[in-house]
Amino acid sequence: MVEALIVIDMLEGYMKDTQNPKKIIKNIIKLVKEFKKRKKKVIISVPDFNYSIKNPVMIKLWGEEFKDDPSGRKLIKELSGFKYDKIVKKHEYSLFYDTDFEKYCKRNKIDKLYFTGVFSGCCVTFSAVDAAYRHIQPYLVTDAAGGPKISLVDKDWHKNTCDAFKLMIGSLITTNKLIYKLGQ
Repeated sequence: MVEALIVIDMLEGYMKDTQNPKKIIKNIIKLVKEFKKRKKKVIISVPDFNYSIKNPVMIKLWGEEFKDDPSGRKLIKELSGFKYDKIVKKHEYSLFYDTDFEKYCKRNKIDKLYFTGVFSGCCVTFSAVDAAYRHIQPYLVTDAAGGPKISLVDKDWHKNTCDAFKLMIGSLITTNKLIYKLGQ
């Protein structure tokens, strides 16, 4: 059994639109340190802004994200000092779509992925569904993932995402429970 931590889209530009970003960042840092300490893989996924998007649906949804503020494309400074086992540059919501990530998981015999990052109901969920399709058990770390600010979505957006995830995709776990589990 090989477990890995996934950190999705923790970019400067997304943090201003995220509910409770400080809590999410704090918990992701705790998990990155714990996974590193236990010599488990830590994978980060970020949009590939150099990729020329050909999908007209994604062009309509994303447009030229952070065109006017390129600093928004940077990984948050709190996570930039870590050495990651893999960096997946994606150009769709799922980190599996049209990348080499599935091959990486197979080569490393990864059969459990713990998902963190933003947004829980979008890129995190799409990636977790794709993990399940590939026979990799996805877990959502509920307090290390989050949704958009309440001014952008319904106040229960993240809770509803967690409920749907548990019902249809995989298990939920908190940062502290995952750290405890890793120590057993």
